[in-house]
Amino acid sequence: MINAKNIDYKYLMENQKSINKSIKSKNKAKIMEYDFKIVSFKIGGEYYGIDIMKVKEILKARKFTRIPNSLDFVVGVLNLRGEIIPIIDIGKMFHLEGSADSEVKSIIIIKIENLQLGLAVEQINHVIPLRRSDIQPPSPLLGSINERYIEGVIELNDKLFVILDTESIFSDKEKSKREILPQSSDLSEEFFTFFSNQVEEFAGIHINEYNKDIFRNLYDEYAKENNIKELPKIDREAATNIVKKVFSQHTGTLWKQPYTDNFLDAVTPKLNKICSEEVRILDVGCGDGHEAYSLFFLISADMREVDIRMIAADVNLTAVSNATGFETLGSAIPSWINPDKYFIKLSDSTYKIKKEITDKIYFEFHNAQNIGSYNKEFDLVVARDLSLFLSAEDYKTFLENISSKIVSGGVLVIGDNEKVSNIKNFTKIQDENITAYVKN
Repeated sequence: MINAKNIDYKYLMENQKSINKSIKSKNKAKIMEYDFKIVSFKIGGEYYGIDIMKVKEILKARKFTRIPNSLDFVVGVLNLRGEIIPIIDIGKMFHLEGSADSEVKSIIIIKIENLQLGLAVEQINHVIPLRRSDIQPPSPLLGSINERYIEGVIELNDKLFVILDTESIFSDKEKSKREILPQSSDLSEEFFTFFSNQVEEFAGIHINEYNKDIFRNLYDEYAKENNIKELPKIDREAATNIVKKVFSQHTGTLWKQPYTDNFLDAVTPKLNKICSEEVRILDVGCGDGHEAYSLFFLISADMREVDIRMIAADVNLTAVSNATGFETLGSAIPSWINPDKYFIKLSDSTYKIKKEITDKIYFEFHNAQNIGSYNKEFDLVVARDLSLFLSAEDYKTFLENISSKIVSGGVLVIGDNEKVSNIKNFTKIQDENITAYVKN
């Protein structure tokens, strides 16, 4: 047993400080020995590394555009802040065993002089500090990668890391780029796909079979105006402006004439046949209320003898909350709307919606993918431009679900530039200005 009375605590404390100082000094010296770092990654079950000084950034796997007539190991290209980046599958490039079955989870962006490339890899491991003196020269026995493309090898924790020499792999920069990005006069479809991918990423929307035609027309205009002969590069501002051209008329504003007249001509004759006492309306994607109030004002003015029961839904909770206290400038209220009837005048220029109007519209947070959860049927469903915010599969599901929520003779209105063929149980209303369908 240790006799605590005989312990010199002061000595122990000073001795411990001396030991700690010695350890820190040794660790610092050891750290200072590291003069090289690699980004390590995995391909086909094997471990590789690249000089960290060649790595510009690391991205999660994302959508990129495949290009025909390019080399087999070029899996596609992406637009990274305005720069066209070819994506290389190193596993395919060197025919590495097991690489064909591996899933691309990360992209390493490297820069060699003026050439930027993305290396598609199965898994990023760590940034590993090394001493150059510990790196062994490559051996011809390493396998399918020619030793002239290998900077060296090192064994760490029983794992062999092959350090690739990116300078040697892509030594002829311009030749590499020409081979990776072939120029062809017959790449219009691939150019459009690349254009679409950029618009989707920058604008946060979906381009699918239900709205693809209008985007194709806009791309053709863009390509002609900009004399596009290679992969088109667009930025966030350009993408936003393109999508604005796709949205239905008066998105984000109170509806104006003649759109309102066209809407009534297409829709109210159908509603008059089935609605004698009330009209039940669902506005999907109501936003901050412009569309919902436009609908309410329009139907209430045209169908004066019926009671309006309306649900306005959106996934943007902030927008839905703001809609209940909707305010607008007097100059933004179209002439067909009577401001005294629907609004309170807050100032010379600002108007606020009356409470008795908001009490007749139920604004709620609701996802269009869960439209089937409504336990009621509707006479009119307005879902303009919804395909821009859903995948093709989700939009198809929405159309299937909404079919069971609209009464026979009821109307579905979709976006001006949306095209839907063969909706089960619906017939398209023949109108040049409004895209609408009546339930059989």
